[in-house]
Amino acid sequence: MPPWLPDAPWYVLAGLAVVIFVAYTVFGATGFGSSILSVPALAHWFPLTFAVPLVTALDCAATINASTRQWRRADFGEFKRILPAMLLGVAVGTTLLVNLPRAPALLALGVFVAGYGAYQLIGRREWRAVRPLWAWPVGFVGGLFSAAFGTGGPVYMVYLAARIHDKTVLRATSSLIVTVSVLLRFVVFIVTGLLLNTPLLVAAAVLIPFMFGGYYLGNRLHHALSRAGVMKAIAALLIVNGISLIAKALGS
Repeated sequence: MPPWLPDAPWYVLAGLAVVIFVAYTVFGATGFGSSILSVPALAHWFPLTFAVPLVTALDCAATINASTRQWRRADFGEFKRILPAMLLGVAVGTTLLVNLPRAPALLALGVFVAGYGAYQLIGRREWRAVRPLWAWPVGFVGGLFSAAFGTGGPVYMVYLAARIHDKTVLRATSSLIVTVSVLLRFVVFIVTGLLLNTPLLVAAAVLIPFMFGGYYLGNRLHHALSRAGVMKAIAALLIVNGISLIAKALGS
């Protein structure tokens, strides 16, 4: 394998393209999910120090594109509530990135997202809002997991889905919050040198068309789904990825 390519067999590299396409199809349809779907899958083949920065690089292009197209529909009141706590969480997560025990954190996140997804599928169907004060713990935990593992999106979505009823506004607000989180992560990974890696940059460049192709397909699916359909898709995504995270934590 040439030194400027990731050190993996050709079928693993082909699988990498499939994972990215599927992950960004989900992102296009729901406004989140690219990292929480792709990072655990890529971690079976690559170290987290490669997988998380790679997805972060792709997320930059995807989230900026999504936010540019959707920002006018975002709920800026909810964005402002989450932002201060999210910034604090990113700072703490970045500080703990090297020494934070990964297995217990992944296990906790896996149990959390799988449990919430199951609740969405089998619990009550009536939509009810939660109190705005929940923005602080949610923003902090989301920022922390975003910096440490690139998986803060579902944490934000738990809060936003219980505050915003309109599915288009929900997607736009989620995309805006995830964009800010990703940009912060991108800067951190440049400063730490994790993104200054030739095979990673080559892989990101090759995967950009698959990322945009998935996003385009997901965007079409979003307009074809009802709010109930979107919430079921989110719940199923949370369950699948929660179980994946639990398995990874228990196996590490």
